[in-house]
Amino acid sequence: MSNMCNMASAQPYKRIPLTPSTWEQLSLLKKPGETFDHLISDLIEERQRQDMIRHVRHVAEHGDFVSLDEAEEAWKE
Repeated sequence: MSNMCNMASAQPYKRIPLTPSTWEQLSLLKKPGETFDHLISDLIEERQRQDMIRHVRHVAEHGDFVSLDEAEEAWKE
């Protein structure tokens, strides 16, 4: 009974349905002793990093650049 009380006070978890193929691929990425929560957190962080790089490249290719002073002035307006 003690375990159930501890689980009730622990952080709530969500279930994510996965196909067997996706589960297998995740399992292959997971390091020994690593939790799926940690693995997925790392994958999210990497995706966010890649999205930021794509955004910066897009701005570098298509954006208009201003000095930091000009940006600060525009922000005040």
